[in-house]
Amino acid sequence: MVQKEHRLFASQFKKRMDAASQERVRIVIKEQYKDAFEVLEDCENAGLIPGIVGPPGVGKTLLLRAYAEKSKRNFHWITGDEGVRPSHLIGSFNPALVLQKGFNLESFEPGPLLKSMVFGSVFGLNEANRLPEYVQNSLLEPFEERSANVQRLGRIQADEDFFPVLSMNPEEMAGAHRLSEALRDRIRVWIKLGYPRKATEIEIVKVNCPEYNLSDHVLAQIYSLVSATRSSTDIEIPASIRAGISIARLSAQMARRKRLEEIDHNTLSTAAHYVLVGALRFRPGVDAEPAVNALVRRVLGSKRSSESGQST
Repeated sequence: MVQKEHRLFASQFKKRMDAASQERVRIVIKEQYKDAFEVLEDCENAGLIPGIVGPPGVGKTLLLRAYAEKSKRNFHWITGDEGVRPSHLIGSFNPALVLQKGFNLESFEPGPLLKSMVFGSVFGLNEANRLPEYVQNSLLEPFEERSANVQRLGRIQADEDFFPVLSMNPEEMAGAHRLSEALRDRIRVWIKLGYPRKATEIEIVKVNCPEYNLSDHVLAQIYSLVSATRSSTDIEIPASIRAGISIARLSAQMARRKRLEEIDHNTLSTAAHYVLVGALRFRPGVDAEPAVNALVRRVLGSKRSSESGQST
């Protein structure tokens, strides 16, 4: 029975891998994204390491995935935080395999940075300024010398197509730190991404909701909602583009379930509440539930549907 389940899992796992390999990135390459894409190409051709800086949810990682896809390379990445160690980047030995085979390549499990160096991939280091400084400094040799020393195995030189890119939130955001001076010195080009213009952001939402027929009116209302969060003094972390996509998809699905011909104000308000109450970070002392309700009422001018089970 166990073997049968394992064979079934292996078969389905392969199907899911094939599906992942055929998936294409949904992205709108225009305006700031087109400029950033072109600068990435220029950086790689010039042998420079770029850093992409922008608030959460503006498409930093998606841009790198699209860049790797266009250049027909794999994209390996890792998100930085206080718990990341150099071994998470380079890799480490599997203790069980070491006992069987010793400290050799068969016992070694490579990390995303080493994979990128070996295979000549695009490497994305997300939230680079959340890494401890000593981990940041472990990147100096791979970035400057394009080489890495793997303990007990030896030193490798990166494939010529290896292209590392850092992405990070602005330093003033909570949880972000300054890059170490040594690592900052290796980042030669800085690409700034902000929230896109209204027409571009609406197009991004539409691209990510291909199965729903969203009207221009509804899309404009969704944009008004997420845009309002970016100018509120009560909100420390506003709604990202992902929040707008989530509101669009949830409201469209709610309308479909209720067999509505189009998304009405109550349905949109209800969906917006469910998304924004968790997507936003308010300043200390602000209660999220009533603050979101007030925001939705102010922007949409309608009460939330009683379906949510919460009063407005």
